[in-house]
Amino acid sequence: MKPETSVAGSGAPTPACKDRPPVNKRPYHDQEGQLLPLLITPGENGPDLAEWMQGAGDEFRNDLTRFGGVLFRGFNIRSVEDFNRFMKCFNTEPLPYMFRSSPREEADKSIKNIYLSTSYPNKRSIKLHNESSYSRVWAGKIVFCCIRTAEEGGETPIADGRKVLNDISPALIAKFRAKGVMYRRNLIPDLGMPWQEVFQTNDLSEAEAFCKRNNITFKFIEKDYIVIEWVKPAIYPHPVSGEETWFNHVMFFNKFSRYDELGLPPDYVLPDKFLASHTLFGDGSEISFEEYNDIVKAYRKNIIAIPYQQGDIIFLDNMLSAHGRNPFKGDRLIVTALIEANYDVDYKPEAF
Repeated sequence: MKPETSVAGSGAPTPACKDRPPVNKRPYHDQEGQLLPLLITPGENGPDLAEWMQGAGDEFRNDLTRFGGVLFRGFNIRSVEDFNRFMKCFNTEPLPYMFRSSPREEADKSIKNIYLSTSYPNKRSIKLHNESSYSRVWAGKIVFCCIRTAEEGGETPIADGRKVLNDISPALIAKFRAKGVMYRRNLIPDLGMPWQEVFQTNDLSEAEAFCKRNNITFKFIEKDYIVIEWVKPAIYPHPVSGEETWFNHVMFFNKFSRYDELGLPPDYVLPDKFLASHTLFGDGSEISFEEYNDIVKAYRKNIIAIPYQQGDIIFLDNMLSAHGRNPFKGDRLIVTALIEANYDVDYKPEAF
């Protein structure tokens, strides 16, 4: 399955200005071959971050594509309003969360589309994934901002999808190239997410029309119980560099991730209706535990977890870098924004 991608809006900062105050740049890690992330800190008489970004132009875009992500640190970002001011530097408004896989809440009702990072229980980890990579439309960039650090833990672990792809066995990659990945979701209240939350409507006909526009199989089982299925590529070329990257929810949505969360052995058989989500090969055949574990090991080999400092901004190229969340203690507050709509070439943003 050969993917093609279109981009709606650049989401790039304005053209570079030669007279901008200086910043310091260096890879966060010293280990050889590990670029992610680039660390940017204020230089002498350090600039206001929003003002610096407005003149960053192609310099920032090139850095982001090369490194896969940027950590801004030490720029005196203290509030959701400060973060929103930073996000206004880009030639696009933050995107809404559509076709949801987890509940979302805006951090400040007066600021549109700046969200709390997640409402997932803080004792649990969130496995690595690329935001909305299961969808026909996804954000090219995802940005996290630390307003308040956790007492313990709470990192946003990240991994370079190019390196993850390289570390998955060639035989398994060949299967995904040929077949793609099938996503299956059981939309049932109290199991995962109700269809009303997923589709952001209470009108069943609107949800069904959405699925039809986006080539998603829609099965009405009974009241408030819907099964949806669709197929996508698991590997994508980056729209700027053309580099191939592992861009999907294969591990995140797979039943073995749920088994791991529940402490169940891999040979346990949980009825399908008790799985909020599952992934298969595009022809409907099962992904074995050995194949699933191959992917898990590739992520683990490349994972990077950076303890947050107050005011940190982690700016990721969503197609190049996966992210997750470590468990934490304390009153952690991370907010997030999405920009730059990308979509599979046969689908348009208006389909959403």
